Amino acid sequence: MDTPFLGLRYCHLSLYFYQLTLSAFPQLPISMRLSSACFALLLTVLCPAASGVAAERAPRAETKTHWRLETDKEGIKVYSRVSDDSRFKEIKVHCEMPGTLSQLVAMYSDVDQYPYVISNTKSARLLRRVSETELFYYLETQMPTPVANRDVAMRLQFSYDAASQQLLISTTHAAGLVPPQPGRVRVPYWSGLWTVRPLTPNRLQVDYTFRVDPGGELPTWLVNMVAPVAPYRSFVQLRRALQLPRYQGRSFAFLSGPAATTSQR
Repeated sequence: MDTPFLGLRYCHLSLYFYQLTLSAFPQLPISMRLSSACFALLLTVLCPAASGVAAERAPRAETKTHWRLETDKEGIKVYSRVSDDSRFKEIKVHCEMPGTLSQLVAMYSDVDQYPYVISNTKSARLLRRVSETELFYYLETQMPTPVANRDVAMRLQFSYDAASQQLLISTTHAAGLVPPQPGRVRVPYWSGLWTVRPLTPNRLQVDYTFRVDPGGELPTWLVNMVAPVAPYRSFVQLRRALQLPRYQGRSFAFLSGPAATTSQR
């Protein structure tokens, strides 16, 4: 359970917002850094009083059927939109990156390496590998003190259509696989879908959409505000990770065709 000391909690969350801003945009000019710091301070002052109202207030005017661009940097575009059936925003990432389908499958099958690839991941472990195309894993996400870390058991599935050369990677929460862990808040809902296709033998186009309910007592507006930041950071890490030697030259029976396995040398 999150701490009951709301003033302290929002102070830390405001600082977390500021830290996320600087880590995602390290080249911000000093004027924008100061503006971000002032905004974080304003959150610290106003959040405890306003949270009860803001958390329940209807989302700001946004078109529910259209994506809103949140970040466009280094070829990585992050979008968000309000969903009719959830108070939390749905996030979409669109980008291109060097690599092959086999490299991507190899990396996401390598659960123990998630802390080095997925932003804010404290730990990850494989629970069960059903086949090349299905596995279950446990993930713990690092949260800023004093907010409790989040954890979740996940089911990951790969599917490949040879005709279109399109790879789908789906991730959904899997309830009941891991008992509640002390000091952690269980994520009650997680759903993500990767749609990946090769543009050239060594270049991929990736569209990733996901929606998460982080559980606990975090205010909706704050979760929605910081939600687009972590995906950008994760995709920066992902691009680098795909080029690691451990993911080169791998092959998988369910993938077929040169577009799935060709790799730059």
